[in-house]
Amino acid sequence: LDTDNLRARALRVMVLRRLERPAEAGELLSATLVLDPLDGWSRHLSGRADIGDAQARLDLAHDLAHAGFFQEAIKVLASDPDALGDLPDQSWGTAPLVAYTLGWLTQQAGDSRAALAFFRRAAALPADYCFPARLVEIAILKAAMAANPSDARAPYYLGNLLYDRRLHAEAILLWGKSSKLDPAFPTTWRNLGIGYFNISKNPAKARAAYVRACRCAPTDARLLFERDQLWKRLGETPEKRLRALEKKAALVAQRDDLSVELCALYNQTGLPAKAQAILAGRHFQPWEGGEGQAMSQHVRSHLLLGREALARRDFSIAENHFAEALSSPANLGEAKHLLANQSDIYFWLGEARAADGNLQGARAAWMTAATFKGDFQDMSVRAFSEMTFFSAMAWKHLGQKAKARRLLTALKAYAEALEKQTATIDYFATSLPTMLLFDADIQACQITNARFLKAQALLGLGQKTKARALIKDVLHRDPNHAHAADLNLFS
Repeated sequence: LDTDNLRARALRVMVLRRLERPAEAGELLSATLVLDPLDGWSRHLSGRADIGDAQARLDLAHDLAHAGFFQEAIKVLASDPDALGDLPDQSWGTAPLVAYTLGWLTQQAGDSRAALAFFRRAAALPADYCFPARLVEIAILKAAMAANPSDARAPYYLGNLLYDRRLHAEAILLWGKSSKLDPAFPTTWRNLGIGYFNISKNPAKARAAYVRACRCAPTDARLLFERDQLWKRLGETPEKRLRALEKKAALVAQRDDLSVELCALYNQTGLPAKAQAILAGRHFQPWEGGEGQAMSQHVRSHLLLGREALARRDFSIAENHFAEALSSPANLGEAKHLLANQSDIYFWLGEARAADGNLQGARAAWMTAATFKGDFQDMSVRAFSEMTFFSAMAWKHLGQKAKARRLLTALKAYAEALEKQTATIDYFATSLPTMLLFDADIQACQITNARFLKAQALLGLGQKTKARALIKDVLHRDPNHAHAADLNLFS
């Protein structure tokens, strides 16, 4: 049965050689290489050195070890100097694993002194891109920890492996042990921050862990981004987040996601001109989970700049900003979704035209805003959104107060029902920004957004006191809520 099983065939070759039946072994080996010329184990048995990269060598070494051929496994790994870190630029990620595996193999072969030397070497190699994933590597790393208790990397690697296997509590304990052995290694603190927030539900410890991580690696832009996202999740004020990012302007400039966050904070704190300068001068590359973020800040900054121009009666400048909000600049690297609702832009475009005396143009813009149906947000089509309010306000300006009232009443009913519903995650929403790093309380987020929609409806219905109270509540629940901050200006 299963006569094409490559590992069984290679093992049979080794057994035949041990039984001193070389002719049979050679015949089988030749047939196997015809069957699969790229089989690493068979290529190794034929004397070829090109059996693959370090991961392929590790796989072969484990096949040999599982069959009891420990010395052969050691030779496979020890014969590859690159894999042991002699050329670290070519071996990042695998060098520590090779050294740990050699330690375990020599230990299994009965040479504990050589094993300890390999374990110590593994602990000293760069940790970049090293991600143990094999089940046998759990045993290897445990053996390394037992033989060399001062090794800070083995518990760190094992924590990563176990966290990936959803053994979260064990992983956090291992990271804690690693951080005590080497308090200067930033990635352990970073991982602890994620574990404390998502698993232990301890935001204070998560914040403290990220403080330590950033202190250990002050030039790591990724850590700066993650710390900012944690602060955002913890409800830190936009002003404090902005001050922190402005102090690290060079790091922010290294990343698109950080640059977008900086633009969002400028817009949130009344500095849209600074946001627009960044958006106009940088070439963005869309990233998983960041779809539409640069575009949304482009729209928001031009809307805010247009409203500032309206307030000082620069009507032509205001109209230019609102028209620019409808565009999709090439440097943003993306275009608007065909189903995305732009009623807010057309509403404000109508306001600028009306203020400038162009009533026909104003009515055309308001009609576009009023008649747009539905919206596309967060990877799904929805009947009601933040744009519904602007459709209703456009109907008001068109003299259709009954249509406006019906739409606002429906929005209010939708918001009240949404607040009571159990929140769920759409299948196609798994790459949303709120889910990329730190777990969000989706029920709390849904309640916040429902209350904001209700505030819009109440404002449109003329119940300004109740609307302002709800806006205040939304901003208390989420100080970084962009729509609430902008509606606060409207009210």
